Amino acid sequence: MKHYLKMIKPFDIIIVVLLLIGSFIPYVIFARQEADRQAAQPTSNAVYTAVVTHDGKEVYRIKLTGHKGTTTWKYNDGHDWNTIVTTGSKIQIKDANCSDQVCVRKGKISKPGQTIVCLPHKLLIEIKSTGHTSGNNTGGMVTE
Repeated sequence: MKHYLKMIKPFDIIIVVLLLIGSFIPYVIFARQEADRQAAQPTSNAVYTAVVTHDGKEVYRIKLTGHKGTTTWKYNDGHDWNTIVTTGSKIQIKDANCSDQVCVRKGKISKPGQTIVCLPHKLLIEIKSTGHTSGNNTGGMVTE
């Protein structure tokens, strides 16, 4: 054991400590960016919309802001199908005949920028926001 301790030099310890501290830098940066993004969340005049695209082409759009109840829409492309359910201001793929079921396991989404992707069917659900953002008086910044 003493043989191994003789191989460790004081400068080695300094390097290890600096690397450990440096490994937390991305965490600090991303945590700060997330906090800034949360602070700039849209106010009540923002409108959230779920946009469903297949192979890059829009096939369905539903406004989530103010949506009440449950709306079910079935995407069908020959033998491929996905059942898309909107409940209140959240949307999800409830059922699909794809083999991996990743899109179904994703669950409900409701915030701008969130997505659900069904790769086998080339289907994408994305939440988009249109409206003003708080703390940023840009004269009606539109995000879409």
